[in-house]
Amino acid sequence: MKLLISLLMGLCVLAGIAAAQTITQPGSINGDISAFHGDQNTLVSAIQAIEQSTGGKVLDIRFSNAKGVPSYHAVVLKTAQIHFFQLADLSKKVIELDATSTPVWMLNWRGKADVHYAKTATVSLSTAIRTAQQFRGAPAAAAGLARSVSNPDSDVQAYTVLLDDHGSVRSVSVDMSTGEVIADPSALSY
Repeated sequence: MKLLISLLMGLCVLAGIAAAQTITQPGSINGDISAFHGDQNTLVSAIQAIEQSTGGKVLDIRFSNAKGVPSYHAVVLKTAQIHFFQLADLSKKVIELDATSTPVWMLNWRGKADVHYAKTATVSLSTAIRTAQQFRGAPAAAAGLARSVSNPDSDVQAYTVLLDDHGSVRSVSVDMSTGEVIADPSALSY
């Protein structure tokens, strides 16, 4: 009996360690990835369309297939404030979202430190997406600032890019200063 209890406790500890080492993925993208049919230009083109239409800078963007309608939701920095926009599947029709139509993940968008680092990044989000796609050979369905950007103790400021790797979500982190893929992104999350 003692052996069984010790074995179960050991499994619980190992499960806790394994869980602590995973990279958190946004829940919204996991359900939508099967509807994503983009190529390696799709997400970058969506960013360009949103930035051109709004005059702002995209900080976070995710593919969505809400109610069967493909679109992209983006957090945009415009005139020193955060705004939320939706691009209808590359139609170039960009609309600002109000409180009733804004996805929950956007409402929980992080704060001022993230905005500061995004404004001062030497590598653009589009460049980070292209780097991640080339690294994994898969198209990006979402990208944004890694949560480490909000952590004042973190030495690494990075973007996290989520890729559609044949129907599975894969994460690649790219340093915001150097543009290099981060070899061990386990301390980062998106």
